[in-house]
Amino acid sequence: MTLKDTREQIDEIDEQIVPLLEKRLKLAKEIRKYKKEILDSNRENKILDKIKSEYIKDIYKTIFKNSKEVQRNLK
Repeated sequence: MTLKDTREQIDEIDEQIVPLLEKRLKLAKEIRKYKKEILDSNRENKILDKIKSEYIKDIYKTIFKNSKEVQRNLK
């Protein structure tokens, strides 16, 4: 496999990830209607506990932070 091939595969993955992240943020806005508190540490910890890679955990922490920010802006 060449560098070009590998980058093309990464591009294909990114094309899948971006719409999924957009959908996740849209659902975070929807969830805000049902939550009294924005922070749900138990839910976040359950998700993080399933992830082994610290790098991916860091990505999820950023996703959580952005989701909470989106929810705060809905008030």
